[in-house]
Amino acid sequence: MVMVLWVIAILSVMVLEFSFAMRTEINITRHFKEDLQLYAIAEGGMQRAIAEMIYKHDPRVQQLRKTMKEEMPPEKREWIADGRPYLLSYDQGSCDVRVMNEEGKININLVSEAGLRRIMKNIGLEVEARDIVVDSIMDWRDPDDFYRINGAENDYYRSLPEPYDCKNGLLDAIEELLLVRGVTPDLFHGRRGSKTEGEKIERVGLKDVFSLYSSGEQIDINSATAPALRIALGIPGEVSRLIVKAREEKGFDHQLDLLQRVPELAPFIGEITGLILYRSRSAYYTIESRASYLEGKSKRGIKGIVRIDTREKRGYKIIQWIDSLS
Repeated sequence: MVMVLWVIAILSVMVLEFSFAMRTEINITRHFKEDLQLYAIAEGGMQRAIAEMIYKHDPRVQQLRKTMKEEMPPEKREWIADGRPYLLSYDQGSCDVRVMNEEGKININLVSEAGLRRIMKNIGLEVEARDIVVDSIMDWRDPDDFYRINGAENDYYRSLPEPYDCKNGLLDAIEELLLVRGVTPDLFHGRRGSKTEGEKIERVGLKDVFSLYSSGEQIDINSATAPALRIALGIPGEVSRLIVKAREEKGFDHQLDLLQRVPELAPFIGEITGLILYRSRSAYYTIESRASYLEGKSKRGIKGIVRIDTREKRGYKIIQWIDSLS
């Protein structure tokens, strides 16, 4: 009788262990399947955005859209590359796609020292931190080993716990800024601030303002996000939001058009005229695609920088691909 009880107890433990192992395997398999499905949805959103940007640069498609503008349903209209969301629906879930024209940012390799100081001030850096970041970026970009007053060269970077050399050359990726003295993850990525009067304040990061693929210190007022406009031009946040709202249906053609539709910008226009572009024809776009299930909290995001180029076999070229986006 005792032996039978022991055998039953051992078998019970084995059955419980087997059940737990099977449940774990099923959960792993389900999560893996969900991740693959979400990735496919996000990639579908990415490909749709690329196709829309190819259409944007195709004169035949543009002419057809002009002739059919009144009859064209909203889902067939041209996508605007200013970071506004486009929602795509699928059987298993949905995809939030945002396209940003790189001309809506400032070229980190071409911006002047004075321009850098202005932007770092607008971002909110104190004088000492601002001087360190600006001088260090200039030292990182220039080809020599001479220090600026608050900059950094090889001896500083080689003294770090994980040493590396100063680039002494132009940046090859915007994430390279994270290697520069004084550029913290918070400064680069930006962080959401506290609530003020029920509204969440979003702090802008360097990645939101700088690019490698824009034309220089000027910023395209039809493509830049409201935070990028605020930082790059040094205008109040409310005015930058009015600019974004005013261009929702139609972009600005010139300065007079801008001032007529956003008269609140008039007090600042004298200082920022030389910093604004209208209707740039950049071929570089950042695309962010985030997929989510209709039910459940599973999400998956991807990001890419693409160049639209008719000389390429597929009509575009992937410049950068990030396989996992928070």
